[in-house]
Amino acid sequence: MKEDLEDRKVGVSAPGKIILSGEHAVVYGYPDLLAAVNRRLSVNIEKIGGKKKVVLSRITSLVDYALKKLKLILGEDWQDGLRIKIDSQIPIARGMGSSAALAVALSGAAFQFAGRTWNLEEINQSAYGIEKKQHGKPSGGDNTISTYGGFLWFRKEAERVKLFHHLRPKRSLKILLIDTGKPKEDTGEMVSLVKDVVLKYPKKTKNIFQNIEEVTKCFLKFLIAEKNYSLRDLLKENERLLEDLGVVSSSTQKIIKQIERLGGGAKISGAGGQKAGSGIILVYHPRLSVLRQFAQKEDLPIFEVKLGEKGVRVEKN
Repeated sequence: MKEDLEDRKVGVSAPGKIILSGEHAVVYGYPDLLAAVNRRLSVNIEKIGGKKKVVLSRITSLVDYALKKLKLILGEDWQDGLRIKIDSQIPIARGMGSSAALAVALSGAAFQFAGRTWNLEEINQSAYGIEKKQHGKPSGGDNTISTYGGFLWFRKEAERVKLFHHLRPKRSLKILLIDTGKPKEDTGEMVSLVKDVVLKYPKKTKNIFQNIEEVTKCFLKFLIAEKNYSLRDLLKENERLLEDLGVVSSSTQKIIKQIERLGGGAKISGAGGQKAGSGIILVYHPRLSVLRQFAQKEDLPIFEVKLGEKGVRVEKN
């Protein structure tokens, strides 16, 4: 393998994501509706000779684990004398799938570097293993949308059976993202928190999850133009259920209520947070300028993303 890798240099990128509907419920077998966004994370691997390995990244803890896992898959020699550079446009710890994008891009780059056949299923499975180390009990939705891109309907039927379907939306979603701040809890902690609530209040949480599923199905029908639902109402109902689940902090709830009073709708996108910020929220208003003015007044970061972007891909060096 060493001779084959001489002078090899590869670059792979993977997108971040937003969850339109279904967060937390997806862990318990309910559907999830996701979209890949045009914020990407890139991994570049270059042979530099010798035994030294140089990793240039701000996310070193997950990178170290991912490299160990990939070493088991690809063998001992592939990591010798490498420079691995990781750059990301995806906000970290904000519910936009930064860790999944890293797991996907790093898996793809490692397979590509080692001369393996480009196989999305293999990349996705490798990334899911990395995500399990990071988050404990993920659904697999984040790594799947980052691998395949576009819009996905996703459902985890069992640990080894995950179903997903590519969607072709017939409506454009005019939404913006507002950053409510970094949660004090990470995704794994929020998933564990919800698990505790499920064990303590099984009937209540089952009812919440079933209602989230209904909203997710309505969102799907809205997206593919089968039904004329109100986007604002879908966001508001989804958010209400997530608040009932206990995954939205009081400070974030306050921001969302202000947006609703202005005539808009908003919801968290991702695991959320209880004690401080809840990451990014999806925000909608018939006039987007109202949201921009609100964010400026409240000194909140606001930005736009393109939805339905391509999944993991090899970049030209």
